Amino acid sequence: MNRSQFLTRLNFFRPLVSSILGIMLMAPAIIFLFTLLARICFGAKAAYYYIAPSFLQPHFDIFAFHKAQVIVGCLMIAALFNSKCRSWLNTAIAMQSIMLLLVLLAYTFIQHLRY
Repeated sequence: MNRSQFLTRLNFFRPLVSSILGIMLMAPAIIFLFTLLARICFGAKAAYYYIAPSFLQPHFDIFAFHKAQVIVGCLMIAALFNSKCRSWLNTAIAMQSIMLLLVLLAYTFIQHLRY
């Protein structure tokens, strides 16, 4: 295998690895939104009440990792890792993570208005 074939193979795996990492980093937000959807559609309370109060907590220590910090932080990292448009999959993951982040920010704003 010569150098150009090796670099071509390496260039194929870089977007794939960052895409898989982005999908894994979006998992906490997707799980939260599924529990929110289950709460809205079916009235399932247990999983929602396990995650949702962390969005309503008052000011907290920056190093005390609450569930909300993990969810929002993972979305921001996924958007940053996939922001360079190396392939269509990276672009799609970056756009999805930004849209999920906007939905979570809207949810947090609505919850703070309610309480």
